[in-house]
Amino acid sequence: MTTETLPVPSDGELYEQIAARVPSAGAARVRDALAAHGVQLTSPLPARRQLVVHRLYCEGTKTGTDDNDGAFTIDMTLGPGPWAIASTLNNVGKSSLLWALSFALRGDGFDAFKRPETVGWFSYVRADIEVAGVAASIRLTFDKPDRPSCRLLSADTLQYLVALDGSQESGPGVRVAATAQPDGVKELIDRFMLDRLGLRPLSLWGAEAGAPKDADGNRDSAEQVHGWASYFYAVALNSGNSSILLGPTGYNQLPVKLMQLFLDVPYASELTQITTARKKDTQESNRVQRRAREDAEARELQTDPLRRALRAAEEKVTTLEAGQPDLSGLLADVDAATRRLARDQAALQEAEESHVLAHKARVKDERAVRRAEQSSAARLLLGALEPESCPRCDHEIDDARRSAEEKEHRCSVCASPLPEVSDDPDARVARLSRLQDRVNASRVAEDTAQLAVERATTSCDSSRAAHDLASAHLTSARSGSWYTRLESAREAVYQLRGALAVATGNSTGLPEVVGQYVTATASPSDTEDDPDDDDAILAAAVEVLTKVVADHSKALFAELNVEIVSIAHDLGVANLTSVDLSLNGNLNARKTGAKHPFKSFSPTDRLRMRIAAVVGMIKVGRKRGIMSHPGLLLIDAPTAEELSHDNARQAIKTLYDTAADDPGIQIVITSIDDAVWEFFPEDRTVTGPDKRQLF
Repeated sequence: MTTETLPVPSDGELYEQIAARVPSAGAARVRDALAAHGVQLTSPLPARRQLVVHRLYCEGTKTGTDDNDGAFTIDMTLGPGPWAIASTLNNVGKSSLLWALSFALRGDGFDAFKRPETVGWFSYVRADIEVAGVAASIRLTFDKPDRPSCRLLSADTLQYLVALDGSQESGPGVRVAATAQPDGVKELIDRFMLDRLGLRPLSLWGAEAGAPKDADGNRDSAEQVHGWASYFYAVALNSGNSSILLGPTGYNQLPVKLMQLFLDVPYASELTQITTARKKDTQESNRVQRRAREDAEARELQTDPLRRALRAAEEKVTTLEAGQPDLSGLLADVDAATRRLARDQAALQEAEESHVLAHKARVKDERAVRRAEQSSAARLLLGALEPESCPRCDHEIDDARRSAEEKEHRCSVCASPLPEVSDDPDARVARLSRLQDRVNASRVAEDTAQLAVERATTSCDSSRAAHDLASAHLTSARSGSWYTRLESAREAVYQLRGALAVATGNSTGLPEVVGQYVTATASPSDTEDDPDDDDAILAAAVEVLTKVVADHSKALFAELNVEIVSIAHDLGVANLTSVDLSLNGNLNARKTGAKHPFKSFSPTDRLRMRIAAVVGMIKVGRKRGIMSHPGLLLIDAPTAEELSHDNARQAIKTLYDTAADDPGIQIVITSIDDAVWEFFPEDRTVTGPDKRQLF
């Protein structure tokens, strides 16, 4: 059954399809975003992967055997087609030779072929191979068991290589291409095989072993890169005891991804890259957020003493402010006292002025009495006016003029001589009486004014004392310890706020210059934010490529299903009705029409189903004109647990015919089954003397 080949979109078409799903991005932006994550979509070209083993040469020393210790040398000439490493006995080195070959081809021994007791026997392994048409020779020197150094030789032609004897490394057209110490052997072989076979490391995303769960129940994951060592499981098949169809693990759908790769499903590798990149970005974002939360929690714990101290300082300020003296009342008291003092001072001044006038009036009246009693001239004028100044020029009439009036009888006003008058005693008495009354009245008025001054003075003194007391209270309130304590408490609040801002990087509520300092000294973010549309582009790319990969996988799997059933029947798997490979890696087999999980197959049938799957992939690829699988199969004891001689014979024949009929396939098996000698010619069989010990 061959389905019509689906059209494969070009890289440009895919960029446009992805951009169409992200409104903010064009095709160029999509290309740049994917490139930033190490992904470049390229239109797939027909694959041509070929790996052929032409020679296996081994040196070593056997120890610990019952009767066969000693040095050994094995030199096997191989090539395309079917090959059998055979013996009529078990435990004679068949699997060990496959292990030595796998070490050279993989850079690490394949565990399914490993026999712990024989690992230390090998001191030198040479594998002459062709990888995608390039001749190479891998030379391993084991100074310690399982820890070889490596020398990689290349040659102008394969013939130049195979012509070298044993461990010889120099010859015409032969050169040392690379070397590696034990720690670098696997890396060297991995790089060489991936490069020559046009394979990319397969990057998957898996949970880290022992990683704790976060608040959402998710574990931290890590990128798991599968290189040539994982691809090699499509060359050296898992043992029958393994319940995994293909590959070292069933986790993360690795088996189906290996099948997609070896079926050359377009853009399958890129889809895996993008999926991993997206998961990596998501996890890194989650980690940044988690670190931010953890840092915040740590800062919260570290700054808790500061926060407690700040709360205590703020409470102290609040308490002090609540106990603040009533300055407004004190100011009002001082103001009222000041007004009262000013009023009393004005009253005192007025009383003192009135007293001065009364005093002057009394003195004047007494002087008038004395003049009346002492001077006849004055008596003459007792009834006249007693002016203080000239009525015309307002010139003051001083004491000298009045004295002259009394002594010289000259008028104190006009300075003219006074007329002579006769003195009337009665009139004089009457006049003196009037003057005395005036004096008495003046004295009363003066005494009254004096009393007013004394009362005003007393009131003013009281007001001044009250003013001084109110001022003293205000001054005391302003200059007391309360202000000192309040300012000290406020200063502590400011200092603690600043310290807390620096510790937390939060400058909210601080003065601008302080906030700028805090911002400048705060720790920068762990990572710069990606462009806003990066995740949208990756999500759209996953969506677009998933459809492409799924459509082509389903079409190819439909062909592969038919091949697997046919080949499995030929290999002797009984009652297999159908298989339906799914995109999650399940085989979905049916036996006699009923579901039959892969793990329910017998170990022998599991191995044969693997053989059928790999050979089926090779055949589907050949039908489509591609060599997506390297074409090499290493199979250890495919009939080891087969109880039926006929089934074993059929399996051996099918394996031989499969490799013999297709020049692009090389199959190397180990077996003790008699059918090997029936179907594998002598020149295709590697065995020991008498078909017993290989070395």
